[in-house]
Amino acid sequence: MRRAFARWRRRTLWGLPAPDVSLALALLAVAVASVVTGNPDEGPLALTLPVAVAMTAALAWRRRSPLVPVAVVIVAGLVQTLLSTSPGSLWSLVVDAVALYSAAAYLSEGLAALTSAVFVAALLAQERIDNGVDYVFILLLFGGVWLLGRASAQWRGRLTAAERRQREAARLAVAEERVRIARDLHDVVAHSLSVIAVQSDAAEAALGVAPERALAPVQAVRTTAREALADIRRMLDVLRTDDDELPGVDSPGVSAISGLVDAARGAGTPVTVDVRLTTAPVPPGVDLAAYRIVQESLTNARRHAPGAAVTVAITQHARALDVRVTSAAASTPPITTHDGDGYGISGMRERALSLGGSLDAGPAPDGGFVVRAMLPLSAERRETS
Repeated sequence: MRRAFARWRRRTLWGLPAPDVSLALALLAVAVASVVTGNPDEGPLALTLPVAVAMTAALAWRRRSPLVPVAVVIVAGLVQTLLSTSPGSLWSLVVDAVALYSAAAYLSEGLAALTSAVFVAALLAQERIDNGVDYVFILLLFGGVWLLGRASAQWRGRLTAAERRQREAARLAVAEERVRIARDLHDVVAHSLSVIAVQSDAAEAALGVAPERALAPVQAVRTTAREALADIRRMLDVLRTDDDELPGVDSPGVSAISGLVDAARGAGTPVTVDVRLTTAPVPPGVDLAAYRIVQESLTNARRHAPGAAVTVAITQHARALDVRVTSAAASTPPITTHDGDGYGISGMRERALSLGGSLDAGPAPDGGFVVRAMLPLSAERRETS
């Protein structure tokens, strides 16, 4: 029922909103019945009927062109007042109120005030021509109608602004989620593919000399590919599941770095690990960020300094987790010829900044490369730019 009503409100008839046309037709029927029966008698039918039709039909434009019903009501009312007597039946009072309300609600504040002043002045002039005494009633009634219309306009403005802010917040959330997904995919895929590339080269080299030695690299390729597929499936499961129904899947953290180290060693990268954690818990976001930073750093070391020794040091302080990955100078040509940081270092920096921390990455004095991140253990998340 509610959906049907909402669809009806959005419909148009002859290019005009269906609710406004329906209101105009309903009042037209009441007005025609009133003037035809002569109740009350306000003059000859040849005068009152066209006036009734014009005044009520003009309300169909009350939102599309609010000045139209105001102008028609003023002109028609003055014509009938000058030739006979002013419209004073209940339907004409409703038409006057709707016309003034529409002007106050759908015109700008300045134009609404000017239009309403002219409208009320015309009603007072009609009352004066008829030698009436209801001046205070007209001022109070239509002053209240004008205030109601302006309140409606302000309410719609606040509602529109709130909806706009909500859309912008939703758009920002989607953009941030896309960046996070891209970062996670980059970390998973880049790390796995680099291991697969190194092990594939080793298997290819072994096939020509000692085929039996190709078994270990092939097995490493298989294991790495399966782990990458499992990580991607886990990410897709999270994306396809509502927040209230997220499965209790543990995100990788510092405790899982040993798996990264084993894979790196299997790919020919000597890795030394020094992890010093206290008994205080590490927040899940910080735990995951530390894992991803180490993962990306090992990937970069394999690409740019294959075979060089890497040291991974993670120290938990009272307020922050210190993550440092140091690779020695390259002794062989890099696997990749890509210039610049790409998405790896920028992705790691975004992770650290999103937690309120920092990340520095650059060459070491001995020709190696150092990545160091300080991840606060109790800091509020903040937006990255």
